[in-house]
Amino acid sequence: MNENSYPHAIYKLLVNGTDIGTTVQDRLISMTITDNRGIECDSIDIELSDHDGLLDIPPKGAEIEAWIGWSDSGLVYKGKYVIKERRHSGSPDVLSLRGESADLKAQFKKKKERSFDNKTIADIIQTVATDHGLTAKINSRLGAILLPHLDQNESDANLITRIADEHDAIATVKNGFLLFMPKGEGKTLSGNPLPDLIITRAQGDSHTFSDTDGADEVSGVTVFYYDTIHAKRQKVTVGISDENTRELRNIQRDKQTAEHVAQAEYNKIKSKSATFSFRLAYGNPELIPEAPLQFIGFKSLIDDIVWLGTKVVHTLDASGGFITECNAEIYLPDADDLSQLIDNEIGNFTGVLAYYKDGKNTPKVTKGDQTTPKRLTYLYKNKATATTAITREYKVLQEEKSA
Repeated sequence: MNENSYPHAIYKLLVNGTDIGTTVQDRLISMTITDNRGIECDSIDIELSDHDGLLDIPPKGAEIEAWIGWSDSGLVYKGKYVIKERRHSGSPDVLSLRGESADLKAQFKKKKERSFDNKTIADIIQTVATDHGLTAKINSRLGAILLPHLDQNESDANLITRIADEHDAIATVKNGFLLFMPKGEGKTLSGNPLPDLIITRAQGDSHTFSDTDGADEVSGVTVFYYDTIHAKRQKVTVGISDENTRELRNIQRDKQTAEHVAQAEYNKIKSKSATFSFRLAYGNPELIPEAPLQFIGFKSLIDDIVWLGTKVVHTLDASGGFITECNAEIYLPDADDLSQLIDNEIGNFTGVLAYYKDGKNTPKVTKGDQTTPKRLTYLYKNKATATTAITREYKVLQEEKSA
């Protein structure tokens, strides 16, 4: 290849360990790889031209490994998939293949009945990983949480998703690993922490930003649990206990679980208060879910904060083009400090605090009396944008008090 030529998309496909690149190189119509967050299956969709009738239909259940990238920067491994659907249509004749993540075998979704007593999250996740021949990688803080009793009457996939949801975490299976980690603590397939990805307006082809008042109006979350010692229902609240507090109906098994569920629900509401989707005309094969994202050249509401990728779709076509589409939500600050467990209603806010990203740390800036501060739920990209935000919010508080 002439080193001065314009970069074009490249790919590599192995079917049951055999490189089929030479067979399909001039036949690709499109290839789409969908990388999902959590236990939802990742997938690959391939369309190949069979204009001369020489393509064989691969067996159902065959394994496809895929790499994608650019001619000037090389290939990036995108995982292993099992062929679930084959379709041949014409004319013109086209062979279509659909595969799903090879790690999520049918057994992972088979219902089980068992109980865990006085086990940590790490114990439970390790048990599930061992059952399925996976290597567990578990965040140490989450892994140390003790669950007094847990009944399983569901699939292993549902079980670990339920535990993750209760603790504002992500459980996912990638490349032979069962990962259990806080949201936003993503890792590459090699296990390295994901670097912040900076995306400029010039790189984008299109974008959509949306926010809603609904999440802002929810001031707190209340969850009930049964207190066996006093034989009565109790409650915990995360955030502020007032008329805008959301109450969850399900009664939890103990106070600790109720606290985790309340925190997770509160964070879920706040993280989805704004969403951002974008399309890169020049696709980025390194972009995966859970990647921290920062933007330059959009509106300040978008540029000032850190985002978190939730779903990524890579598409290659016959012309050598390659685009990446990504959905993102708000990247929340450290959940332990974002909100406080409270027992009583509190009065008006006396000040404001906000968090910003400094490497892997999330320092905070404050303004006004911090007795009962309003915690801004965005994670700002730097100290300057956080300071601007608290100054603006504090002015609003002062105007409300003087009104």
